[in-house]
Amino acid sequence: MNILHLDSSPLTQNSSSRRLSRAIVDEICRRFPQATMTYRDLGRNPPAHLSEDTFIALIKGAASDAQTEREVAAIHRSIDELRRCDAVVIGAPMFNHSVTSQLKAWIDQVCQAKITFSFTSAGAVGLLEDKPVFIASTRGGIYATSAQREMDHQEPYLQATLRLMGLNNSHIIRAEGVDKNNPGRERSENNALNDIPALIQKVLL
Repeated sequence: MNILHLDSSPLTQNSSSRRLSRAIVDEICRRFPQATMTYRDLGRNPPAHLSEDTFIALIKGAASDAQTEREVAAIHRSIDELRRCDAVVIGAPMFNHSVTSQLKAWIDQVCQAKITFSFTSAGAVGLLEDKPVFIASTRGGIYATSAQREMDHQEPYLQATLRLMGLNNSHIIRAEGVDKNNPGRERSENNALNDIPALIQKVLL
């Protein structure tokens, strides 16, 4: 079992998504003691946004300068990590109704036509082998209601992008109302933490 663990919160203290993603990884490792892990802290070390030169180099397979060559190499490493792992754990807090810019930058890197998905006459087809993806989704407000669902561009976007690459087996552990001033924050986090063992049991065992 090789786990790819991504955190994307820019917050390092009191981050609900980091707490939940760590708990998911710990539960997987408890059940698979020989598991290995690749960890990427996108929040603290965000990947580079795609530049024109990098985008062209990915298409043509040749970089025009050393900086672009380094960026292309980093993108291929990220794609290889995603391709080789057996399970993915993503800490994904909602920022301004969507994912963080750090996570978006990673998605833009790994979601590449002819590498992780392809266009066909029937539409886009994912090129990655399907595998479980566990999303630690945290939101300061409450969005899992019919009244607020249209404002949620976080979970639907993330799952749709995963499906585009062929990753259809995604599962959300959600903690809502985790704004630091919300008195229900601890209860929401604990409820999400309590859901983790049963989900891991169902998906991986």
